[in-house]
Amino acid sequence: MNRPFNDKPVEVLVQECLSREGTVLDLHVKYIGDAGLKYLAGLEALKDLKTLNLERNEITDAGIQALVESPYLTQLETLHLERNQIGDAGVERLASSPHVSHLRVLNLWKNRIGPAGARALAESLHLSGLKQLDLAQNRIGDEGAAALAASMTLEGLEYLDVFGNGLTEAGKNSLKNSPIFSTIKDMIVE
Repeated sequence: MNRPFNDKPVEVLVQECLSREGTVLDLHVKYIGDAGLKYLAGLEALKDLKTLNLERNEITDAGIQALVESPYLTQLETLHLERNQIGDAGVERLASSPHVSHLRVLNLWKNRIGPAGARALAESLHLSGLKQLDLAQNRIGDEGAAALAASMTLEGLEYLDVFGNGLTEAGKNSLKNSPIFSTIKDMIVE
């Protein structure tokens, strides 16, 4: 595993980075990879975790599979997965898991998510409580934007970022003119 900024095993990182009350684990830029996420998924000590920051950890779809199958990581409200290598299959697994039903903030900025991943998010009954969704710098295109705009479950979003997804004016307008997002407080499409 490539660890340019981290030479500690994940077991040590959990001890050092888990908040005292056990509700926040900040492992951003630790490069734990899928193996590290699989380890986290099996830790009963994380059963009260509300916030998990896995920004820039070389997480792929396989790591997401471990996350959504975890019997312990079921109370997450904030999940940072930005700057990883997650594609449509990983997002589809995430969106179809009942274990993510408490999520309010989901950050997927700068991954490898395409139209199918955006559609999975838009159609997920388990993500209906989301307040913030960051999909900037992915590959959802106009097709993904149209899926989000037609969502029947994301009407509670207060923040949506789809900057840098190759949207044409038609794709941007589908989001801006969506009745689902008519009350959104902050939408970034440019």
